[in-house]
Amino acid sequence: MKWANVTHDDLKAALASIKNGFDPEAAQNLIEYFHERMSRGYPYDEEILHELMALVFARIVEDKRTGSQAFGLKLWRGGYDREETTERDVTAAACVVLLMRKGVLWQDAIGDAANLLFPDGEGEKAIKVAHAQYKSEIEQYPDGAILEILGPLVGTSLIKRVMAG
Repeated sequence: MKWANVTHDDLKAALASIKNGFDPEAAQNLIEYFHERMSRGYPYDEEILHELMALVFARIVEDKRTGSQAFGLKLWRGGYDREETTERDVTAAACVVLLMRKGVLWQDAIGDAANLLFPDGEGEKAIKVAHAQYKSEIEQYPDGAILEILGPLVGTSLIKRVMAG
């Protein structure tokens, strides 16, 4: 039996993954677990089933999602499966903060950061959004901490030039 050794904590983690984001693998695993247990007459975790069904019903009734979307098997409109950009965004914001701290004007700092992080010449909008999101926290850091965030960008001619003064 595939799901014989699943613990309550395993099921709780899968459910949390479905609640907090798009995770079709976790959704499929929960469905398989309940199908296997119910179809064979074995006991199953009623608490997790109740939580799962309450979530699914709320998504269908309140959010107008389809069954597949409600169970977490398919994305809903606006629920794009995008790559994680937090690390890039923090780096971008740190770059802009450092450049501005060294006297570079905001618009120039945005453009310079975009040129460093987006080799295709695009990305100013993403840099602006990242800066707006993370600047208040990053502005509290000393230059040394910001340089650590920048990682390999520290070796670029732009960062070397502004740090040299």
